[in-house]
Amino acid sequence: MADRGFIVILNDKKIPSSIGNKASSLIKLKRLKVDVPKAYVCTWEAYHYYLNHDSNLLNSLRNEIKLKLDLNKQYAVRSSANIEDSIDRSFAGQFKTVLNVKGVEQIIEAIVSIWDTANSPAIQTYLERLNMSPTQLSMAVIIQEMVQPVAAGVALSRNPVTGANEVIVEAVLGLGESLVQSGVTPFRWINKAGEWLSNSDVEEIPIQVVDQIVNQTNKIARDLKTHIDLEWAWDGKNVYWLQTREITTINHHNMYSNYIPKEMLPGMIKPLVWSINIPNVNGVFVRFLNEMLGNVVINPEDLAKSFYYRVYFNMGAIGRVFVELGLPADSVEMMTGLVSKDKIKMKPTLQMMKRLPHFLKFVHHQWKFPQRIEQKKPELDSKISSLRWQDSEEMDITELIGALDRLRPLFQEIAYYNILCPMLAVMHKRVFEKELTRSGIEPSNFDIHEDLPELAEFNPNTHLRRIHTIFTNLEPSVQDKVRVISYEEFLKLSDINEFQQEVEKFINRFGHLSDNGNDFSTTPWREDPDMVLGLIINSNLDFEEKIPKFQYKDIKVNPFRRLLINLFYQRVRTYSLLREYLSNCYTYIYGFFRNYYLAIGKHLTNKDIIDSPTDIFYLTDIEVRKLAQGINPEKNIRDEIAHHKQDIEKFRDITLPTVIYGDETPPIVDQSTEQLSGFSTSIGQHTGPVRVVRGIQDFEKVLKGDVLVIPYSDVGWTPLFARAGAIVAESGGLLSHSSIIAREYGIPAVVSVNGAMNLVDDMLVTVDGHKGLVIINKLNAINQYVE
Repeated sequence: MADRGFIVILNDKKIPSSIGNKASSLIKLKRLKVDVPKAYVCTWEAYHYYLNHDSNLLNSLRNEIKLKLDLNKQYAVRSSANIEDSIDRSFAGQFKTVLNVKGVEQIIEAIVSIWDTANSPAIQTYLERLNMSPTQLSMAVIIQEMVQPVAAGVALSRNPVTGANEVIVEAVLGLGESLVQSGVTPFRWINKAGEWLSNSDVEEIPIQVVDQIVNQTNKIARDLKTHIDLEWAWDGKNVYWLQTREITTINHHNMYSNYIPKEMLPGMIKPLVWSINIPNVNGVFVRFLNEMLGNVVINPEDLAKSFYYRVYFNMGAIGRVFVELGLPADSVEMMTGLVSKDKIKMKPTLQMMKRLPHFLKFVHHQWKFPQRIEQKKPELDSKISSLRWQDSEEMDITELIGALDRLRPLFQEIAYYNILCPMLAVMHKRVFEKELTRSGIEPSNFDIHEDLPELAEFNPNTHLRRIHTIFTNLEPSVQDKVRVISYEEFLKLSDINEFQQEVEKFINRFGHLSDNGNDFSTTPWREDPDMVLGLIINSNLDFEEKIPKFQYKDIKVNPFRRLLINLFYQRVRTYSLLREYLSNCYTYIYGFFRNYYLAIGKHLTNKDIIDSPTDIFYLTDIEVRKLAQGINPEKNIRDEIAHHKQDIEKFRDITLPTVIYGDETPPIVDQSTEQLSGFSTSIGQHTGPVRVVRGIQDFEKVLKGDVLVIPYSDVGWTPLFARAGAIVAESGGLLSHSSIIAREYGIPAVVSVNGAMNLVDDMLVTVDGHKGLVIINKLNAINQYVE
């Protein structure tokens, strides 16, 4: 027995299999070349001799300890059983750990106490619950050199509660065992893709140390190819890794995010709009994934869910597909620019390699996207021009259903292009901006739209400015008269033909715009010509064009680099035009759903089935079709409509989280605060009075320098941004109109601000576009602001 030896050094080349799971994990850590304190293991053969009451065992151990260990050092002695830290059972906290052990006798006592713990009543109960016999337990013991820490704690490579792809670091000052044994509330940091979601300001623990812990946790998890939790200690100089184990409690339930819906389907979505938009958008994403990766097993119906009439995408379902392929679960949001990350780090898998030919074919196909759209334009323009708003007035209810069926394929096609184009545009722009940075040019100061007047055709601001100039050139008496009459009366005036024609042309050109181009229940400009006329004549639009510092001619690079920059410069400009063209086509075609459904609503109102044509928006497409066919509904239609109306009004101003885990509807929480946080999409800082704008009716109250607070952003809001000093949006991301225009105008913007619409007009706030904060002044200091 003495010749065999029970204590082995963990860096020995030949390690016996009887060292237990924790010790095996320590060997894996040491092989990754991270700092691990020197450790020894008392193998479980000694444990079995102990159970058999071998009288020579402890003396043999004493001799080995004297021979192999540095008795001037202190040690941490902990269990390393054959059945703990496995994928289906952790035995967390079940076995004893003894710290600051020094000297032969203390080490022997610690080893024996751990062996005795293995046979305690608590362990026996635990084993019974797992349907295991005590004879299946073999207990090795780790003897690890102590680190005297300034701080210690744990790090998890994934959120074990939500399954979110984020690193969680918890820490306490001093020894880390107080996290478990003393119930101490730890300091906590949460990092997702290099960004801090939660931060603790602890003077004794520099953020650089936490950042090092996060980076090494990610690296260790990647190298070990599994999700792990780690124990660490920081002695003021170095971070040491004490233990690692696979996370055994990750939940894989659905995770719903509204990052992307805030771009595509912002605000509250009525039942009819949901029943048209969601199947279409989900179908587009499934088509996109199938084209990129081959056949993927995703049910389009599982991709979205409504919480309080807001759209959330099931990123858990999409993420599982990407994880299988070796990509981050949030790859879709990264590609669309909604989650900030310099690059997508790929960990190739066998499945990815199998799909690689398909993916390369997809990349080659999408490289020609601009050419395909140019070839498709004549056909699209012809189909769009064949649609007439007036046709619905002459159709009966059956013809209107037929018109909807004919419209749907065209809408689905243009929706696919309209979703794919911004994704491709972001990818190209990221490459171009990276090359600009390498050339010493700040991308935000570069004029990518230099000599690109075609963009103005799609910008209502350009036309409003020109028509407003025509108005200001009219006789003052005529201007005064136009200000106080209706649109119908305006059209009957004489001697202002040019102005009248320009206003009519503007309504014909941009009348399909509304507060929300993705919600056809929203009133378009065409249906409110009085508002459009007032927008033109009463709004003192002070357009201040931002003049970028750098243009294409300012780029100084070698010839090879210039070829690359020129390629992406031209493609980014091409995508800018295509994005506006497709967005315009989409909004125009989409408006016909409103046209046809309202016409059906009129027929149903005339038949006394609903009270008003607009009530149709509170029914689903299936319900509308049944009513159109004369099929009696299963429930009272008027009660159903009233129920939806009441709920939408009741939940209009509630604050919801950006991410919801699981299918259960979250409770409504009052989050009133003096400082709101969000996602910065345009840097800068501005202080000014709040102007809350919920729709067209609020446009005229916005003055120059106001902080424009909006629920979401659409192209229909653009006339306001020329006057705003800053933008605060309750929804949105890097691709929202508010973000794009704010960057072009050089004003700060903070989006995805929970509770933004609870702000009140004239409240003085500071918008910090550097930190993504909206700071509410405690004083009602409008007079101070004016001074």
